[in-house]
Order: sequence, then C-alpha cells, then structure tokens
Amino acid sequence: MMQSDQYPNILPAQEVPYYEDTQKRTFAETLRKMRNTMYMLLAYACPNNHLRQWMHRRRGVHIGRHVYLGMFCMLDNLHPEYIYIEDNVSINAGTMILTHFNPMKRYAPVFQAKMAPVLIQNGAIVAVRSVIMPGVCVGKNAVVSAGSVVEHDVSEYTIVQGV
Repeated sequence: MMQSDQYPNILPAQEVPYYEDTQKRTFAETLRKMRNTMYMLLAYACPNNHLRQWMHRRRGVHIGRHVYLGMFCMLDNLHPEYIYIEDNVSINAGTMILTHFNPMKRYAPVFQAKMAPVLIQNGAIVAVRSVIMPGVCVGKNAVVSAGSVVEHDVSEYTIVQGV
C-alpha cells in the first residue's frame, strides 16, 4: 500500500473490465471522457507550466506545489484521479504516466486488467520520454533517467534507468 504524507487518502488498486467491456459507457461517462480528453490535449502542447497544471487538475490529477510538468506529457486519460504528484517534483517533456491497463479479453490468461495509483513523491525527477506504469511509487528525491520504463517502485534517493 502506498503511503504519502501529502495525500493520506490514496485510492486503492482495483480490477477493471477488459477492453471490450469498457466500450459500453453511460452518457455521463462519455461526457467525462470527452472532458478529460479535451483538457489533456490542450495541456499537451500548452507552453505555460501553470496552465498545464491547471488543466490536469481540472481532470482530477493531484498536483502539489512547485511542480514542473513539461510539455507533451501524457497523464492517463481514463483515470487521472489515480495520479498523485507531491511538491517540488519535475516531470519532463514526453513523459507518460499510466494508471490503468485493460487488455482485450483474449489476453486474460496472460494479463490481468488492473487500475492502480501512481505516486511521485517530494523532490523526484522524471526525465524526458519516461513511462511510469500503474501502481508505481517514485520515492523522495529519486531520479528516473531519460527513456526509462518504470514497472516497480523506485526507492528514495536512487537513480534508475532502462526497464
């Protein structure tokens, strides 16, 4: 279970439907996804850091103070409320943060559909073109090197690179 002083009520991980079942949305869910997509696309190429943060907060992303969120970042479109970014964090251009994974049903024997929070703790740096997978916690003052794919938690004060 993830722990955060700044966000004591982090949403729990849970199973989600497989891809085919997610296409059956209510009208309210469709409107929510359209709103999230609109804000995400506007934030994607917005040249102003404060406006990017404002748009992602409107989507439900939890963003602390003194955060740098680079251009061309893709923060999960379907479940942005599962992303927690603490204070003094730097997430650089082209980074992708995912909170859910819902493959097609035919892959059910191999892959489990899931949704899990992502927590990026105080002072962490996520370098350009990195990918943070569901359920990952990047520890305090940790550094994720450029182009890394992070599938497991990153300890405090460590540097990780690669897969």
